[in-house]
Amino acid sequence: MSKIDVSIKKKTIKEAYNSIMLLNQIGTTYAQKGEPMYDLVMEIKRDLKRQMRQPKIIWWKELLDFWPLSVVVPLSLLSILWGAYAL
Repeated sequence: MSKIDVSIKKKTIKEAYNSIMLLNQIGTTYAQKGEPMYDLVMEIKRDLKRQMRQPKIIWWKELLDFWPLSVVVPLSLLSILWGAYAL
């Protein structure tokens, strides 16, 4: 298993990122590149950016899901209403 999906509040991620950047500016060894905590926060940040770049709704898939209902339902209602006149 190489991936784990976790729900974390945006505020928590921002606070962790800000504290890591503060420690990095101070120059502590805890928050330097290559340390596990720094790598974790940066990986979360990259993943969030990647998710924000992806489109939320693919409009043509939504249209194809809705299209059969938009054609079939009115045609069946019309056929029920006008079926008596055809006989």
